[in-house]
Amino acid sequence: PRKAAAEVPMVNGVLYARADALVPEGNRYILRETKASTFPLKSDKITTGDPEEHHLNDVAIQAWVMEGAGLPLGRIELNLLDNQWRYPGNGNYSGLFRQLDVTEEARVPKDKVPEWIKGVQAVLSGDMPEITSGKQCSDPYDCPFLVFCKKRDPPGPEHPIELLPDSAGKALARKLRAEKGYTSILEPKPSELTGKNSDLFQRIQIAHKTGKAVLKPGSDALLKKLAYPRYYFDFEGIDLPVPRWKGVRPYEHVPFQWSCHIERSSGGFEHEEFLDLSGDDPSLACVERMLEVIDPADGGPIIVYHMTYEKLRLQELGKRHPQHADVLQQYIDRLFDLLPVVKEHFYDPRMRGSFSIKQVLPVVAPNLDYGKLEEIQEGTAAQVAYLYATLDPHTTQGRKADLQQKLRKYCRQDTWAMVEVAHFLAGVGRPARPEGM
Repeated sequence: PRKAAAEVPMVNGVLYARADALVPEGNRYILRETKASTFPLKSDKITTGDPEEHHLNDVAIQAWVMEGAGLPLGRIELNLLDNQWRYPGNGNYSGLFRQLDVTEEARVPKDKVPEWIKGVQAVLSGDMPEITSGKQCSDPYDCPFLVFCKKRDPPGPEHPIELLPDSAGKALARKLRAEKGYTSILEPKPSELTGKNSDLFQRIQIAHKTGKAVLKPGSDALLKKLAYPRYYFDFEGIDLPVPRWKGVRPYEHVPFQWSCHIERSSGGFEHEEFLDLSGDDPSLACVERMLEVIDPADGGPIIVYHMTYEKLRLQELGKRHPQHADVLQQYIDRLFDLLPVVKEHFYDPRMRGSFSIKQVLPVVAPNLDYGKLEEIQEGTAAQVAYLYATLDPHTTQGRKADLQQKLRKYCRQDTWAMVEVAHFLAGVGRPARPEGM
């Protein structure tokens, strides 16, 4: 009693909960729930915003159990990461979290807890609910039973309306399903595929109707205009919620790896790369290696796929290492994004509504499917591999060497994929990949 406690078990009737922290304050306790989320922010990025509904429901349930267990409740707080805070170093994490008082906001959902309990008990005591999987299975979090439930879903159309891409496409799909009853992308009239992306949506529909790829003219002219040397470039980064390196914010992506295929002249390739698995801050070494490989003075385009990620990484590296900010800005100015070119000109029904390079590559280069890579086939797996290689004391030197080799292979695949896509769009045939690249 009267001491702060963590992971406190509490029971009220049939409901069990654990409080992340109970902090004494006078004769009562602050119920403090810690989330990996960042602090709610409004558009000015400083003023506190509204807490998320599922966070309020979470603390409301705990508060109801706490009071029923006889613990005096004083205040309810969400303990959230402050994404404007930067780690000052030397193990000083003061300021990493900010507390958001949600006592008043949690009152309404707290009063609903008895009703929620009855509803849950009714579900548990009844037959398997007859409901298909949908948005409720992943909002706000993925349900662990999703794979089980999907097997019970009735078969859907071969070409579902939800293949319409991006947020605008998904919104249009919901509208057409609700208002017209369409379930397949083959059903709408072309005139019903509206919005600023109507041309893209109609191209996707044509491809699924015919079962053939659609390549709109013009991509070859765009690609052939690019000067040499061409730098095909891709970062891999780690975004830790609790920063390890001085000057880094929560969830700030810090590049620990990059790959660069360099096309000096048409069809003539070199490959350079960077990978730091020391566990130290890799950012300065990352920049210095870039300066060795990408000539700041030659003006060659730096070709990427989905430019936003590389642009943000370069901007953040410039802020952390201002001595290199000017040259990093030059790199930003030289970025050429392949993704909009693909979206504007190409679609194959095998892409299934996705313009991810992992969906495009097997279409233009069938022997280079990411699914054939070992262990590391996408960015999240690369992050996990980095954590095992640098932070896990149980990782042996042999295992670290294995992860290093797999990380290099995965990142090389990303940049060679861009080479393949660029040559395909330029209409010059598949490039010959040199041994070891």
